[in-house]
Amino acid sequence: MHTSVIHLHDPGQPEPARWDPETITPPAPERQAPVRQTPLPTIGPYPPLFAVLGAHGGAGTSTLARWWAHSADTGLAWPSSVRTTQRVIVAARDCIPGLTAAADRLREWHGGLAPGGIEVLGLVVTPARPGKVPSAVRRYRQIVADLVEGAIWSIQWHDELIVCELNELAQYTPNDPPPPRRRTTLSNAVPIDVHRAGAAITARVAATRAHLNDGEPGNPR
Repeated sequence: MHTSVIHLHDPGQPEPARWDPETITPPAPERQAPVRQTPLPTIGPYPPLFAVLGAHGGAGTSTLARWWAHSADTGLAWPSSVRTTQRVIVAARDCIPGLTAAADRLREWHGGLAPGGIEVLGLVVTPARPGKVPSAVRRYRQIVADLVEGAIWSIQWHDELIVCELNELAQYTPNDPPPPRRRTTLSNAVPIDVHRAGAAITARVAATRAHLNDGEPGNPR
């Protein structure tokens, strides 16, 4: 399947800017995300560069975090520990309920309800089912995209995920070359859409580090 990068600001630019909290209507308390107090898991040789936050259950965070070797799955909770990264990619299904949940997470962040230090890099949407996305979903997606200044990536439906164990999936690491154009299995190479999104997110992380001048040794951010 093919990639669909819906709209993306220059990945060399810093992350989307926070809006004035007074202009945001935050989600009701019962719709707000929990907070993770413990550090994110570090299963590779280096601490993760960003966390994948699910806007709702079934948003695909474990698959995305597996594909992007330099990320960590923070589940449904904001990562609050300063010992590991607080840069976040929000993940949601490309459907009205999923996008509504994503809007809740983004309004929380804009409204100052997420833990201090959180930086949202953008939004990743994954398909709710194979086939064409309904026009009503596409229209609503564009509205939600405004909350991340258009920094939104779309991962397509991949049938092989139905029969593939998580630990069998190939991984993308920074500076990996694009996968081969010929058809291959998910255990041999990440899909091209996953590679492109991972590369764009990585570039955005690098730009953010340079912008904030926070790359000193020992700083996990």
